[in-house]
Amino acid sequence: MHFIEDFKQKVGKWVFHRDLIKNTRIKEVCNLANASSVGILYDATSEKQVRTIQPFVSYFFDLKKEVKALGFVDANELSYCHTPKLQYDFFYKKDLNWYYKPENYIINNFIKKEYDILINLCDSGVIPIKYLVASSIARFKIGIYEENYEIYDLMISLKEDRSTQRLMNEIKHYINLINKDNG
Repeated sequence: MHFIEDFKQKVGKWVFHRDLIKNTRIKEVCNLANASSVGILYDATSEKQVRTIQPFVSYFFDLKKEVKALGFVDANELSYCHTPKLQYDFFYKKDLNWYYKPENYIINNFIKKEYDILINLCDSGVIPIKYLVASSIARFKIGIYEENYEIYDLMISLKEDRSTQRLMNEIKHYINLINKDNG
C-alpha cells in the first residue's frame, strides 16, 4: 500500500512543479491600500479552524476589499459549519483527483481570478492547498516561510508560535507596511 501512496505523491509532486513552471502570472508587490481583491486559502477541517479565520476575512471585507476564503476540509463530507456563504467556499476529499489535485468549478474560478493578494494560511503539508497556490494567477502571494519552498512573493517566518492566529497578525502587519512611501 505504501508503494501506491508513494507513487501518487510522486506524480502529484511532478504535476505541482509542472503547474508552477507553466504559471504565467504577472507578479506585482501590492500593499493593502492598493489592493482591491484578496484570496485566502486555509485548512477548514474543524469548526474551530473556520471560526479562527472569520475575523481575518472580516478585516479585509470591512476595508471594502473583495474577499474570497476557500477552505479545504480534510474529510469525506462537509458538516454544518461548511455552508458556502458570500465570502466563503469549501472543498473536500471528494474534490481531489487520484494524486490529490483539487478539481471542481469553485476551485477553477478561484485559481483563474487574478487576486491582488493571495494569502495561504497553511504550510506545504496541506497538499491540495499547495496545488492552488501554485496554480493561482494572483499577483502577490503570501505564505508561511518554509525551507526550500519558494512559491510566495512574501514569506512570513514564525519561530516559536506557528499558530494560524499569529500568522494572520503578522500578515496584516506586513501588508500594511509594504510600499507605504510609494503607494
